[in-house]
Amino acid sequence: MSLAAPYRSRPFAFALAILAGLAATACTVGPDYVAPHTESETTADWATPLGSRADSQASAIDLAWWQRFEDPLLTDYIERAIAENPGIEAARARIEGARAARGESRAPWLPSLDAEARRSREGTSGATSNPNNSGNTRSSNSGILSASWELDFFGRTRRAVEAADARLDRAVEDRRTLVLATVAEVARAYHEIRGTQKQIAITQKNVELQTRTVELVENLFASGEASEFDLSRARGQLQVTRARLPDLDAELLAGIYRLGPLLGQAPGTLREEMIQPHSLPSPPELIPIGAPSEILRRRPDIRSAERELAATNADIGVATAELFPRFTLLGNVGRIAASSRDLNSSLADSYGFTQLVDWPIFQGGALRARISLSEAAAQMATANYEATVLAALADAETALVRYLRKLDTRAALADAVENRQRSVELARALFDAGEEDFLAVLDAERELLATENELVLSETNSILNLITLYAALGGGWEVFEASPE
Repeated sequence: MSLAAPYRSRPFAFALAILAGLAATACTVGPDYVAPHTESETTADWATPLGSRADSQASAIDLAWWQRFEDPLLTDYIERAIAENPGIEAARARIEGARAARGESRAPWLPSLDAEARRSREGTSGATSNPNNSGNTRSSNSGILSASWELDFFGRTRRAVEAADARLDRAVEDRRTLVLATVAEVARAYHEIRGTQKQIAITQKNVELQTRTVELVENLFASGEASEFDLSRARGQLQVTRARLPDLDAELLAGIYRLGPLLGQAPGTLREEMIQPHSLPSPPELIPIGAPSEILRRRPDIRSAERELAATNADIGVATAELFPRFTLLGNVGRIAASSRDLNSSLADSYGFTQLVDWPIFQGGALRARISLSEAAAQMATANYEATVLAALADAETALVRYLRKLDTRAALADAVENRQRSVELARALFDAGEEDFLAVLDAERELLATENELVLSETNSILNLITLYAALGGGWEVFEASPE
């Protein structure tokens, strides 16, 4: 064995030992991330007086809140929407893209290897100024394995991985936000359809009632007991009531057509399933809403904004690391020979080792500008996080007060419908007894129809406001977390 080989390897080992020691004492430049403590600034209780309909002491809200409506078809539609909605599919793809970006950011931690095989042939012709040169040909064959490894002395790669991890988390939270929005949108569209169907049923009932009234007035007019004015008023009111049906039918079909794409289906696909009426659910007696501070932990849009804040903070470190030198180890080993047969000879061995230091001394202020740009992005992310928190709290408070007040409206209208029905009965009795003209009957019927429609709208809006409240509280996406992302 030649004594020269160990001697030649000493500079390599010495340099490697020095660089390894430097790596052990390496630092990570840029600010370390500290999560915002907005929760401590959140009020402990709701601004809206809750009464007996909501429970702020509950440990958690209903996760599968739509199941409280006890409607298997709605539950099926929501599950189908989460599985087939194109927007959610796109969000899943964005998660995979973010996961791939994270893998790419980690690559510099490992050495990169490249293999190269080359065969070349060079020659000169005999037509040269040298009379002794009649032309010659030279061949070269080589096989080389080269490696490079950048040592992360100042944390450039570590910060890049931090940013990629945070952006992967954000992609996951963005998908959860979309899941929550899709669940709420399907539930809203479904109950709007059911509310329209109930309006149609009430209108049809009033058409039948007013048709009997017209027949009665026609008989009275024929016997001279009613005037032509009474007959015209009765017929006109019937026509006005009938005129509501085409608009309601159009609204019903529009709702069905809007629901289909939410489930990833063509607009008319659900027509046969949804055309049969179904009653509106009654609002639950008590809603476990928890404390306002729980929203910060539960709402995925807030969690997404916090993850973007973490990512932009790490970006500052990446930009700051560009100010410092980059240390790279370069090495290669291989064989070079004039012919492929000679590659097996030990005389063909070739190797090399290089320690590269790349330090950007002057870049015209570009590196400092990148740091300033990253810091500005972090400031924007901070402001966006704070705005998202405030908007989430406002959404929840607004949805809560609207829901509770709508319950009061619904109760008052239910009493009003009972009184209107009694008014119609009394007006008919007085008319039959000859103590009241027929105009009182028509007015009572018109007022009954208007109040019944208001009640249906109020019942529908109560459910829609409840759905909005559940969405504002951030519950529901957990049910569809089959496995951690």
